[in-house]
Amino acid sequence: MTRLTPLFFCLLLTACAVTHSHGPVPARVSRALEKTAMTRAEFEAARSTRSAPRGGSVVVPFKLEDSTPVFAARVNGMEVPMILDTGAASTMLHAATALRSGVRILESKAGVVAMQGVIGQEQARIGLLSRLEAGGWMLEGQPCLVRMHENRVPLEDGEPHNLLGFDVLARHCSHVTLDYPKEQAVFAFGGLYQPQRGVHTARAPFETLLGAPFIRVSSGGKSWQAVVDTGSFNGVEISQEVAEMLGVEKQGRPVEGIVLVSVGGTVTSEKAGLRTLRLAEARLFGETWRGAQVDISPGPPRVGGFFLKDYRVTFDFRRRCVWLEW
Repeated sequence: MTRLTPLFFCLLLTACAVTHSHGPVPARVSRALEKTAMTRAEFEAARSTRSAPRGGSVVVPFKLEDSTPVFAARVNGMEVPMILDTGAASTMLHAATALRSGVRILESKAGVVAMQGVIGQEQARIGLLSRLEAGGWMLEGQPCLVRMHENRVPLEDGEPHNLLGFDVLARHCSHVTLDYPKEQAVFAFGGLYQPQRGVHTARAPFETLLGAPFIRVSSGGKSWQAVVDTGSFNGVEISQEVAEMLGVEKQGRPVEGIVLVSVGGTVTSEKAGLRTLRLAEARLFGETWRGAQVDISPGPPRVGGFFLKDYRVTFDFRRRCVWLEW
């Protein structure tokens, strides 16, 4: 059985001259993972999704890399870099990371997953995290996706980042705050979120679609839905369809000199048709931005890290809204 899971994260490199490609992980990695395969009965027996603590909150520092929050998680006791990615419907590990950390996968005849990324689609395996830790927050028996393809590009640290997805946050947290100015995340496990006093606040209701949080954005009397995507490096992005609806599909200028890295492929900004332009105004989070810069890019419309990085951003699961504070 195959199911579709969206992962809208998109990273960038700023040197198009480098060699880049996309393809299956090395055969030795896939063979080694296959040896760990569990039957569905074994998988269900080990699956528990226990979470601790059950109250209070946990603070975890992160670093911004291309406007995306990267923190040090622990998988089965091994430290791994993870992006806190609200644009990912499911938590995901790269195959090599899963193998090194002792993550077992479900046998293929019991189920595989088609992952839909910004650029294209890949087939992934279903894995099980015996233990996942984010600071003082520990999860046991947590299902995840194991990515069986890779983007072959030169990264600074040589380690691809894994994804802590929206599924885990929505299931276990009352609210999650990404304090970009302080570079820390707060995972809360009870009570209603209370915005800080003496600061400006704005908020927008969100709807969970395709496993990710979508809000309404509008311009010129026309509106569309956009995912609030902490795993995207960019700011406010619109699709080609939205650009045509607004009548701006031929405006702006092409974006050159970057490589987009995502599930489903690796592509230059020129080939992806990335364009940047300014709208007379854009309204989101109940606020109006004049002369708003937006990008026309592949994938669904998104509000990404370059926009969010100036704010304290809270995903409030009790009220089902996203707060901005500054």
